[in-house]
Amino acid sequence: MQGRIINSNGGKYQVALENGTTTTIPARGKFRSVKTTQANPNSYSKKETIMIVKQSPKVGDLVEVLDERIESILERTNELIRPDIANVDQILLVFAAKEPDFSSYLLDLFLVNITKKSISPLIVITKIDKLTVEEIISLKKELSYYENMGYTVLYVNSKTREGTDAVAKHLEGKVTVLSGQTGAGKSTLINAILPNFELKTQEISQALGRGKHTTRETTLYPYENGYIGDTPGFSKLDVLGIEKKELSSLFVEFNNETCRFKDCLHQRNAKDCGVHKAVEEGRILSSRYENYLKMLAQVVKEEKR
Repeated sequence: MQGRIINSNGGKYQVALENGTTTTIPARGKFRSVKTTQANPNSYSKKETIMIVKQSPKVGDLVEVLDERIESILERTNELIRPDIANVDQILLVFAAKEPDFSSYLLDLFLVNITKKSISPLIVITKIDKLTVEEIISLKKELSYYENMGYTVLYVNSKTREGTDAVAKHLEGKVTVLSGQTGAGKSTLINAILPNFELKTQEISQALGRGKHTTRETTLYPYENGYIGDTPGFSKLDVLGIEKKELSSLFVEFNNETCRFKDCLHQRNAKDCGVHKAVEEGRILSSRYENYLKMLAQVVKEEKR
């Protein structure tokens, strides 16, 4: 029988089975999968590389269940490391307007990683009640740039449920993971959308044999023919696994500009750089460019290592 892993803890996996029931079972061990890598065009060898990759089950995995254990993992459409989850349709990026303060750098860092995985982002700003009218106007003006790039930005006050209905409509029929900085109110937002969320977390805690729920790991909860995921909060992310030539393409608006040199990294000293010109003319948000340079410095440092 097939199912989807909705929680894992201490070697136990809670699986939602296709017959509508759930079960908590172990896996038979680590699984092997065959991965084929295309030949490097810069190498003399044109042979493709075949690697055997060991996989451990993770939340979101579609699995085959046999004899009360996970027997195999079906092919993943995508996977993330932070949060550790697979087969995601969209990521709901939750950022606080204040407490903690909104961080454009962290938002851009999330968007870079999500764009690399070809997963759709949905930006949600919480705690709008903590801003003055002038502060709200300023924040919405800054985020209108992201809306013009095609991203959806929603503003909510989870305590009064203001704006939560608009968020809920985007979750129907999809596997959605909430992610973002610590203290942004992800669990509070889920509670506003799923009134019985606390009950569900207690049920899962009991099934896995642990105490009161805290968001220590990713958990999927059924919602309107899909799933909504609660993940551990974190305030630090990185750009590991991204090459310096690839980074600029993940800032999607940079791709609309033409530079003199094809391998232009858009650094401050670059000649005839279309991105520079776009920043000067206001077509690219200056904070986006500054965030790009900060990430580029980290990527270059990692490549030197």
